[in-house]
Amino acid sequence: MSKAAWHEYRTRLAALSKALSESSGQVRLRKATSNLFRPREAGSRTELDVSSLNHVIEIDTQARVADVEGMTTYADLVEAALPCGLAPAVVPELKSITVGGAATGIGIESSSFRYGLVHDTVEELDVLVADGRVLTCSRDHNSRLFYGFPNSYGSLGYATRVRLRLIPVTPHVRLEHATFDDPEKLFAAIASECARPTCDYLDGVCFSPREFVLTRAYFVDVLPADSDASDYTWMRQYWRSLRQRHEDILTIHDYLWRWDTDWFWCSKNVGAHLAPVRLLLGASRLSSVTYQKIMRASRRWPLNLLQWVRPRTESVIQDVDIPIANAADFLADFDAQIGIRPVWICPLIVPESRFSLFSLQTDTTYINFGFWDMIRSAEPDGYYNARVEGLVARHEGKKSLYSRSTYDQETFWQNYDRAAYKALKSECDPGGRFPGLYEKAVQRQ
Repeated sequence: MSKAAWHEYRTRLAALSKALSESSGQVRLRKATSNLFRPREAGSRTELDVSSLNHVIEIDTQARVADVEGMTTYADLVEAALPCGLAPAVVPELKSITVGGAATGIGIESSSFRYGLVHDTVEELDVLVADGRVLTCSRDHNSRLFYGFPNSYGSLGYATRVRLRLIPVTPHVRLEHATFDDPEKLFAAIASECARPTCDYLDGVCFSPREFVLTRAYFVDVLPADSDASDYTWMRQYWRSLRQRHEDILTIHDYLWRWDTDWFWCSKNVGAHLAPVRLLLGASRLSSVTYQKIMRASRRWPLNLLQWVRPRTESVIQDVDIPIANAADFLADFDAQIGIRPVWICPLIVPESRFSLFSLQTDTTYINFGFWDMIRSAEPDGYYNARVEGLVARHEGKKSLYSRSTYDQETFWQNYDRAAYKALKSECDPGGRFPGLYEKAVQRQ
């Protein structure tokens, strides 16, 4: 990368800053993609077009950091980093997730048992705040905003540039799939691996209360002479292979995006798990981007297609973080009360406790449980999402806010540090141009 890339970034940023400072009223981002899964009420707001801030500015191979604009997707960042033998320390599982989105939200993946969440790997941020100022933040400079930015979801400002850590990677990874029929043994194995890591990536899947698969992935420089890398980008489905194989090999590129082809296993919600549909779509259209377009289009149609096919359903799309000591009990309660299967299992460590809006304990491993489906329900809308929140509280966990929340204000702010948020809001957006965090996360603004 050259000085020209930095100059072009600053030129784009100056134009965006000017547009924001010269506008009035409440603000909403105009962007091509979103990985938020909470409903939003229509309203009259100034739209700020950030779509041009989607460039990789620099890959510093010696310092092992990348500077990227906020709307850069992880797919584009990975494409720029892999030829250098590097990848982001944590690569969220969907190609369309943006670096800025993961910095202001909560991003996780199978390297989180080594490095923590995405924001734990961020070194520096440029944040555009409500009056058009750009605040550069790090652990040592504007640190209150740096530590308060994760989980703020654009309610304090927008990340226009992110500097994040890279790690060395190899061309291929070797996978080992271990099966368990006892959740206590599964979480004991995870605890042991987190305490003394032997592998490079670690995650698992709960298929039922007595069927679990834990996957350890290892970097390999050279493939064995009699081995070929598997391909799950078209007719074969990665998640099904977990129950069929004990070992596997993938390119590092395909490993990082192993869940994207089928949106984990949620491609079934649009029929893309069926062989004839996969054949017609082709590999290029089998992706989370395609499924998101279909889901969002279905909400705009006069007759909501998915609700017509699956009437009286409630969408339960959540990620929750539970201390590992409580993980088996949480999973048992979740299966009894919610019943969604499969469930993604992703362990994470907590390197720092200073992130005020998503504070976790540093003295325990957490288990991220991801579950995404629609439940047939005769209950009032929101019933099952509220039950999830109750389970998270009971088991001393924390819930991400990218999807639907039903908290009352008192309960919400018990979880997400109201005092710290109010101080940051008064500094970054005293006029309330950006909807507040509770308003966005719960009240659909």
